[in-house]
Amino acid sequence: MRFPRVPDRHRRRTGVLLAAASPLALVGLALLSTGADTRDACTAAGLTVLAASLLGLAALRAGPARTTAAGLCGFALLLLPGWLLTDQLRHHRGVVVEATVTGAHRTDGLLSGPAWACDLRRTDGRPLAHPVTRDCDPSDTGDTVDLLVDPGGWLPPTSTERSNWDDPSPVPDLVLLALALTAWSWTALDTTAPRPAHLPLPSPGPAR
Repeated sequence: MRFPRVPDRHRRRTGVLLAAASPLALVGLALLSTGADTRDACTAAGLTVLAASLLGLAALRAGPARTTAAGLCGFALLLLPGWLLTDQLRHHRGVVVEATVTGAHRTDGLLSGPAWACDLRRTDGRPLAHPVTRDCDPSDTGDTVDLLVDPGGWLPPTSTERSNWDDPSPVPDLVLLALALTAWSWTALDTTAPRPAHLPLPSPGPAR
């Protein structure tokens, strides 16, 4: 079975669409996936968009090497914006609160697989926007722990035992994100560039 090929009259339009719309969709879904209530749905949507974009590059005959490189860039676009936003939000809005682990139950994450999640209750009686954390196990039930929480309720609570939330630098993530965007766009647009025609070789003349 041969893979369908984009007709020549649609190659430019398809390449521009993949170069512009795909990165925007991937970055937007990556940012939305940082939310406690939208993580799994947006992660699934992002993987679907990435798969469809790679199929589009294959239809443009990007070649195995460039399609593989575009796939790596696509995964970077799905991961880096979320990490960057999460670190910055926790740095600027995160507060440390004391909570008690009241129970544990099994959960099934989209990418992480089966894991334990624990129910939380603040020791001062105030409500938590998301009173569940995944960084735990049943042996923690009854323990009092310090958690880093987002008062706005966007991010889920997490452990304070992190090395980079005190002073996260956005520069490395921004540089890698810019490189991934540039590489993805170049790959999509390069498939629409006119290719030099292969001139037929002259046939050998009759032997004399």
